[in-house]
Amino acid sequence: MHGQEVVRFNGQTEEGTIVQQLKFSPTSMTVSNGYVVSGGSRSELHVTRQATGETIFSQLLGGNVNNALHVGRDQAGNLKLFVCNNDDTIKVFSLPDMALAATIMCSVPINYCALSPDGRSLACVGDNNDVHLYRCSHNGDQFLKIKRLSEAHDHGMSVAWNPSGSCFAAASQDGLVCVWDLRSQKPMAKFSTSLACRSLKFSRGPVDLLAFAEHEENIHLVDARTFATWQTIRVGSSGVDSSNISGIAFFPDGSHIYAGLDDSISLYEIDTSMRRSFPQGCLI
Repeated sequence: MHGQEVVRFNGQTEEGTIVQQLKFSPTSMTVSNGYVVSGGSRSELHVTRQATGETIFSQLLGGNVNNALHVGRDQAGNLKLFVCNNDDTIKVFSLPDMALAATIMCSVPINYCALSPDGRSLACVGDNNDVHLYRCSHNGDQFLKIKRLSEAHDHGMSVAWNPSGSCFAAASQDGLVCVWDLRSQKPMAKFSTSLACRSLKFSRGPVDLLAFAEHEENIHLVDARTFATWQTIRVGSSGVDSSNISGIAFFPDGSHIYAGLDDSISLYEIDTSMRRSFPQGCLI
């Protein structure tokens, strides 16, 4: 995101192409399943087909800031767009027709949500120290809250599922990252950072990594097979005291990881051959 533009960056040619020209400065964005979706501070929502650049939706939803956006498939295989708003709701839309499928009424503003790979569970974090877990209906139009999990001591900032859906990780403002087992609903692993942790992602197998980023300077990579090995990468330019990290993302094949900074994007290569051979040593 740059101002009121969303730019696609080609890592091979190192060229940027504008994919969305907006009338607002985005506060949230996701690129998933062929769609580019941007949200704004006054409930703006803009949805574009990635392949054609066609705008299929551009409206105000009502409410407040769109904190986060997520696209996933329900149990029937249909795409759903989840919009986390600061008005204590998650609005669920069907793609591509953008029909409102459900509105989940929450007790706090939700900062991030993620649907499990099988479409059965929705994990959410927001302006308290809980992870809220919902059971989803087959068609993704009903959501029953089944559990409230607590390990952090500050607001939740991000949540992500591993590719198999057997566990999910939640990051919080106090720097805690907790990995939860879905079946037992108990922590499998916990990691602490010195600064707020606001972004985390799992890579796809067989690379099997969990990455999480502090608000500034550091990205951490954890072996998601055992959660026993942990490597820290210091990001930013030489001579710069600190760099704000806006987000992180793996390549689909897990070969690289991007880090979004204040004025640039950093790219790191992962030694995928080493990851597949189960050795000891560095992760990248």
